[in-house]
Amino acid sequence: MKKLFLRFGLLVLIILVISQIALMTMPFSWGNIRLNTKYETYIDNHEQYNTLFIGASTTYRHINCHQFDSLVNAQRPDMQIRSFNFGIPANRTPQSVYMLGNLVDYDKSNLKYVVIDLSELTKMGADNLHKKEMIYWYNYDNILGVMKASYESEKSIGKKFSVPALHAFSFAEKSFMIGMGPALVQQHAGMNLEMRSLGPNGDGFYSLDQEMIDDPDGDLAQRYNELRTQDTIDYRTQRCQFLYDKYNNSKNNPNKTIQKNLEDIIAFCDENDIKVVIMLSQRLGDRYEYLIPLYNKLPEENKIGFQNPSEYPMFNQRENLFDLAHLNAPGSTLFTEIFAEKFLERIDMQNGVSPLVKDTIDTDTTRSTPEDKSL
Repeated sequence: MKKLFLRFGLLVLIILVISQIALMTMPFSWGNIRLNTKYETYIDNHEQYNTLFIGASTTYRHINCHQFDSLVNAQRPDMQIRSFNFGIPANRTPQSVYMLGNLVDYDKSNLKYVVIDLSELTKMGADNLHKKEMIYWYNYDNILGVMKASYESEKSIGKKFSVPALHAFSFAEKSFMIGMGPALVQQHAGMNLEMRSLGPNGDGFYSLDQEMIDDPDGDLAQRYNELRTQDTIDYRTQRCQFLYDKYNNSKNNPNKTIQKNLEDIIAFCDENDIKVVIMLSQRLGDRYEYLIPLYNKLPEENKIGFQNPSEYPMFNQRENLFDLAHLNAPGSTLFTEIFAEKFLERIDMQNGVSPLVKDTIDTDTTRSTPEDKSL
């Protein structure tokens, strides 16, 4: 029996070593085809970019790099902004931390500005298991932190233990590359690419309107028709306003681990002369229960928030929305204008410069919105 256990243990060790070698042959982005496409494109031209946007779909669909660069450079030509959008649908905040770490490891010499969009923290369900998109970002450096953050963010006793366990199980799946043989082959065969996901300008921004045009048989048309009724829009707006009013002054942030991650990023960027801004997007619904208290703990000069529906009513209007939470192309044009102004204000604050008296960007909700060039 002892020999049997020893042989089994040796077999497990051999499989683990082979799996780790296989993982070492692939880039950090191997588990997400859109991320992998963006990363492969970025490394081919990384000297051109000094600004990165990292986050979920609210980054991907809302920040138009070409427009942002033009707006910022028109006001501050000394910054010479050239940005790339690394937004990925369903990206979690720990994944964004993982992405930034790998991008900085690849090349931090050209990097001057980073924007991280807060999103889902550590939610995990059984339906997320066995998917390469959900396991590629775990490593030995972050798994314990992810499990701890899951324990902190979950409310029920059952989920405080089951969700960290699911993360641990997924980490084991990655470690042994269970079921990931096809992903390995696709990566090395150059098949893990989807060039359309770069958007029409090739800089990572891709409006939902444009993707619906490019992929008419996809599910975006259904989302557009079913999740854009006035009743559903109004309910989400009211829910977001309720949560903002409830948590806006809250100092009780249970997510200490994620807070420490973000504070470490701010400190690292400061040490390396990189300006970092952490953004909280609009219309995130129940996620505000834990994202607003987390946001409240961050330094004022390092954050931009759109969580108050009353402050930004234009983002609640049907003509600017694609679905419950995402803006359409005209909405993203408006968002990028406002974000560019807020971004410059935060960069000035980080540089210790008093806000300059300048013309504010017109945010009148009745004004016509420029047609998005990607359409």
